[in-house]
Amino acid sequence: MHAEGLIDWGWGKKLPLIRQTEKAECGIACLAMVADWYGYKTDLRSLRVKCGITQHGMSFARLIECGSLLKLSGRAVRLDLDELEQLATPCILHWNLNHFVVLKKVSGKKIEIHDPANGALILNHDELNKHFTGIALELTPTHDFEEKVESKAVRLSTLIGKTVGLKEALGRIFVFALVLEVLALTLPIFNQIVIDEVLVGYDKNLLVLVIGAILIVTATQTLIGLAQQWATIKLSVNFNMQWAANVFHHLFRLPIDWFEKRDIGSINAKFAAVDVIQQTLTTSAIQALLDLVLVVGTLSVMLVYSPQLSLIAIAAALGYIVLRFAWFGAFKRAEENTWEASTQEESYFIETVRGVLSLRVNGTLPWRESSWRNLNINRRNAQLHEQKLGMIYNTMNVTIVSLVSATVLWFGANLVLDGLFTIGMLMAFLSYQGRFSASISSLIDKYFEFKMLSVYNERLADIVLTEKETNNVSDAMGLPIVASGQDDNVIEFDDVYFSYGKEQPHILNGASFSVKNNEIVALVGPSGCGKSTISKLLLGIYSVTSGGIYYFGNKSTASTSLRNQVGAVLQEDQLFSGSIIENITFFAGDLDEEWLVECARRAGVHDDIERLKMGYHTLVGEMGSSLSGGQKQRILIARALYKKPKFLVLDEATSSLDIYTESFVCQTFKAINIPILMIAHRPETIASADRVLLMDGGVIQEIPNNFKQETQDVSL
Repeated sequence: MHAEGLIDWGWGKKLPLIRQTEKAECGIACLAMVADWYGYKTDLRSLRVKCGITQHGMSFARLIECGSLLKLSGRAVRLDLDELEQLATPCILHWNLNHFVVLKKVSGKKIEIHDPANGALILNHDELNKHFTGIALELTPTHDFEEKVESKAVRLSTLIGKTVGLKEALGRIFVFALVLEVLALTLPIFNQIVIDEVLVGYDKNLLVLVIGAILIVTATQTLIGLAQQWATIKLSVNFNMQWAANVFHHLFRLPIDWFEKRDIGSINAKFAAVDVIQQTLTTSAIQALLDLVLVVGTLSVMLVYSPQLSLIAIAAALGYIVLRFAWFGAFKRAEENTWEASTQEESYFIETVRGVLSLRVNGTLPWRESSWRNLNINRRNAQLHEQKLGMIYNTMNVTIVSLVSATVLWFGANLVLDGLFTIGMLMAFLSYQGRFSASISSLIDKYFEFKMLSVYNERLADIVLTEKETNNVSDAMGLPIVASGQDDNVIEFDDVYFSYGKEQPHILNGASFSVKNNEIVALVGPSGCGKSTISKLLLGIYSVTSGGIYYFGNKSTASTSLRNQVGAVLQEDQLFSGSIIENITFFAGDLDEEWLVECARRAGVHDDIERLKMGYHTLVGEMGSSLSGGQKQRILIARALYKKPKFLVLDEATSSLDIYTESFVCQTFKAINIPILMIAHRPETIASADRVLLMDGGVIQEIPNNFKQETQDVSL
């Protein structure tokens, strides 16, 4: 198996390679490729909305349904390897039991595959047999299929967003560049004067003047060059700082399910694309402006010297452009393969670091190391392939430049012999031609660098063009909590339905319940029935499919405003690198030390903290690795209390505590007099509740207090 790296001359109908950006969207990526082949150009953002992709992926039946939305008729077939040539290509193959790829073409023993996860591949029958499950999906346009362009080009200006001072800085740098290039154009003329006037006429006074002029020009170039470099550095730093801050701000306000559908290495690489694009936009863009000015200037002077010799340099530049266009497709695929291999390796490495304890306990480090080596080799091979393409291309480029220089020298020397050129003119022209060749090559390279940015633009667009989480909480969340003894509901679920996607079963089927003021409600039920989903719906992390959630009697799709007034301890909660104080206060700038200690006392962790050598200033590692499981949970409870919340949502918040400590914490919950929803399995936690709700089959029913013991048995 090897990656496809052929020269793309741009002729004929082409099957695009569309990479998946989520872990489970290989199906729609394959659909997008096939649809594009038939003339319907769409993108993954549009298909996600149409097909309703979840993190659980897509079934074959759902794939056919989504194809019908694009007016593509699907026919599922089962076949053997020797029947592959009979398939109508491009078609979709079922791969590794959990993946989809596109069969591009079968040519004898070579099978061309477009894999949305791993790029363009060429396999033989034995390699294909290791992955292909024997099921394929042929897709053909229906009678009402329309060729159209639905995909939206990723505009760089959209990705950049709002930055301050960018245009002014670029303008200043361009002025510096313009002056530098004008000065550079004068130097070959000085050389010509020395050769044709000074040496021929033995004019020492003129030599002194020329050398003095050269020194002045050189000194001026040096000073302006320093100013230009400093302006470029400032622009790069300021631009990157503003842009990275904008992307960071947007990234961590995306819906939670966006993160759940992507690997951490992929997210990190997409964010790092800011640096690659910024470097190209500042340094490379400025260099491209310099090259453009120099190309225009040198070519103008060359045409004055000799239009015939200038045509040779122009023809070589056109040949160079053709060469770059011919190789661009191969370079882009190689860049994409390297990017994908790097993100897979990074994700695997981070996952290994996080799970090192489990790996050691289970004795599976050798297996993990072997798997990492394979990913590392894949990345090295991708980089090697990219470097090999670059090596071949650079060799051809150097050859062209050398041939052009030799050709210009040949014809130029003949002009001197014919008396049409002086030696000084020839030397000056060769100098200008060398500058022109270098500048035009650099300018063309920069143009293709900008084209190559599409690899990174598409990745960054997955962050920037995804809509942020909605934040439309009503002002009712700012109302004072209702007085004790009233029957008003603080939280109310009203006939709520919820599923993770269009083809996924409902987790909630008309769930209804309420939590009143100062009331502790325990929610119990079998593992996996959707109790944690209830907590995430309450916090606005997920949105209901239908029905309503009411806070203080007001319906809302809650977000930031709500969470500022809710204390929550979820199963996924973690501590961050920093002191215990910082983790309880969540790195708040204004520290209320008395309230901090009180929250730690109520969470039953104050005495544990005091026994530590550095007390509240003790540093905890990433994810709280220096603390026990029970200590982590109690610090998380203290953190939730420190916010002075209007109500608490606790999801197995005491599952790691001993019975005595759990009893103490539960008594604390009773004493703080705010409404609490506790998701629990342990009898001690359930016994502390005022009411118990049982969830099963997507519905919730209340169990009377006199049946608490039976409820505890159910939870067990």
